[in-house]
Amino acid sequence: MSVVDCHAHLVAADLVADLAAGRLRFPHVEVTPHGDSHVVAFCGGKPTRPLAPGLTDLGRRDAWLGEQRVDRQVVGGWLDVFGYELPPDEGADWSRALTESIAGVTRSNDSLVPLGTVPLQDPEAAAKAVREQHDAGIPGVMIATRAGGRELDDPAFTSFWEAADDAGAVVFLHPGFGGASPRYADFGLVNGLARLEDTTVTLARLLYAGIPARHARMKLLVAHGGAALPYVLGRLVRNHLLDTAGTADPLESFARLYFDSVVFDGPTLEFLATKVGSDRILLGSDYPFPIGDLTPRAVVEATGVDADACAAMLGGTASALFALEGTM
Repeated sequence: MSVVDCHAHLVAADLVADLAAGRLRFPHVEVTPHGDSHVVAFCGGKPTRPLAPGLTDLGRRDAWLGEQRVDRQVVGGWLDVFGYELPPDEGADWSRALTESIAGVTRSNDSLVPLGTVPLQDPEAAAKAVREQHDAGIPGVMIATRAGGRELDDPAFTSFWEAADDAGAVVFLHPGFGGASPRYADFGLVNGLARLEDTTVTLARLLYAGIPARHARMKLLVAHGGAALPYVLGRLVRNHLLDTAGTADPLESFARLYFDSVVFDGPTLEFLATKVGSDRILLGSDYPFPIGDLTPRAVVEATGVDADACAAMLGGTASALFALEGTM
């Protein structure tokens, strides 16, 4: 059995170099050096954090995979550079460049599996991108929790969800925003907590809108163990029972979700496995970020689940979800 890390990020070094040198240009994208790294700015806005070395350094990534005894790694882009601020036409070109650059890296490295990026600020273009990427053999996409000033349950995104459903695509839902409240400004709480709130609110809205249940061929994979959703599900059910006309049954959509293992705590992962089933949990690391779980097998192997359940979490479910059998 292959051990598969389903949650990692990658930025192609060649793409960064081409943008920084002006060999590739986008009207509202600026890439500039920052020490030994680069930062990216969109539409004249505030630059991103510097690109972490692990995002672009394939040698470092390969060494880490070997050290952690991980055979395959599913790689999406870095949310900071998804460029949802860009105008629609430029956003479509930008997401295509990000996707093609990641796919190019994975073609020369059999251990890596690509996830696409879509211009989520333009749902029709995002739907088109999902179909194109599916036709190109890319098994899914990574998206943030909202775009274009809209929540993902907005009817404007219907075409995107339909395209993902038609393709049977994996849609990896990843927090892209910190908390708006100044309460998160201290103690590193943007990473420690705010991103989990971001995911939880988006998931609650998707469940109440019935989107995962309505698009059952799509596989919705959620970062960071589903954030707070598994713990607060009972409260969401109670709230639904108080308003059955205005909310879909959250249990119906919850049963369709998949989760990564990035929870850092064996008993918490055991709770999640009891709640959703071990066949709905995939090993994840959030590589290469310090807030990620950079020894990802440990939390799975520290649980009290049986050998079959452990094998499912370490790679069995991911191999099926991303159709990886026979590719090693």
